[in-house]
Amino acid sequence: MNCIVQVLVHTPLLRDYFLSDKHICHLQETPESCLACEMFNIFQEFYSGQSDPHIPYKLVYLIWKHAEYLIGFDQQDAHEFLIAILDGLHAHCQNKETDEKLYHTVSHCNCIIHQVFTGCYQSDVFCSKCNYVSTAIDPFWDISLDLGETTGNKNGIDPNPESLVDCLRRYTRPESLHCTHCSHCQAYDSTMKQLTIKKLPVVACFHLKRLAAPNSGQKVCNKNTTHVMFPEFLDMSPFMSTTCGERNNLPNGAHSRDLHNSENVFSLFAVVSHRGDQAGGHYISYIRQHRDRWYLCDDDAIMKSSLNDVLESEGYLLFYHKQNCVPLRYFLSHGKNVLCENNQFCDQVRSCTSSVTLLPLWCLISM
Repeated sequence: MNCIVQVLVHTPLLRDYFLSDKHICHLQETPESCLACEMFNIFQEFYSGQSDPHIPYKLVYLIWKHAEYLIGFDQQDAHEFLIAILDGLHAHCQNKETDEKLYHTVSHCNCIIHQVFTGCYQSDVFCSKCNYVSTAIDPFWDISLDLGETTGNKNGIDPNPESLVDCLRRYTRPESLHCTHCSHCQAYDSTMKQLTIKKLPVVACFHLKRLAAPNSGQKVCNKNTTHVMFPEFLDMSPFMSTTCGERNNLPNGAHSRDLHNSENVFSLFAVVSHRGDQAGGHYISYIRQHRDRWYLCDDDAIMKSSLNDVLESEGYLLFYHKQNCVPLRYFLSHGKNVLCENNQFCDQVRSCTSSVTLLPLWCLISM
């Protein structure tokens, strides 16, 4: 829990929202049960200048009320907690709706959680015989990426990905749908499916699926400890629907203009890592503070870290912030920390990351 709270209080748009007192509680009869109000209190205390560690016991109680599967003091999955707290904040940042109705209002929501974290992916199912394409658009708060071997490659077994970009390439690669008929021409085994990114969020969260479900006869899950390289700066242009559609001759990709768009550049600002094995362990977070300063947050211990330590860590949740101020010309320069589809790099982008300037860190007492 603590590592996720550290990430949220260092998310710039959430910070601006709660510190500017924009949240209006609509639970007038029971304001003490409002998760957004408690998050407001946490932001106020965090940025008050107090250096004493904070014990978020009330936040724990409210999360338990909204996500009963997290009740208990056993180790819980950080990704599950992230989704639970975003879901709860989404519910209590709405207007004049009941909780039950709010939890199902995702697609057309304008609350602060969806303004920051919601993107949309596009699912295309296309037939190689009649060229019919069926398209669906769905929202997401995070992108979960497989790390293990797959059989989706036309050449057989697809090995473990070595980098975040490898994972994204595999995520957006067309795959055959076996034993299915085309809904349009009824051709058998002729359909392909492809997931691409239709709309990028302001904050992109990538979930590296290190913890796999246990096999039959096993009591604990399996943990994939493969080191996955991830860049400080990430260009998402190659994985957008227009780019991928044009590459695969899909109708929806006909208007793609260029492969690299400066509006699709993201900057790493937080990493959640898991220390330990599948039987148990501990979550920590790396937080960027004002451009190049990185800190390791381990409950009530805050230690100075380095970018190299962050990039060498066993990333589990990777948080990137959109960088609208990055001009395209920066990608023509050579550097070592920006990873692009065409293997060009850029170091100068760092000078344009002031929108993710972060304020002092805070200690959290583990519960």
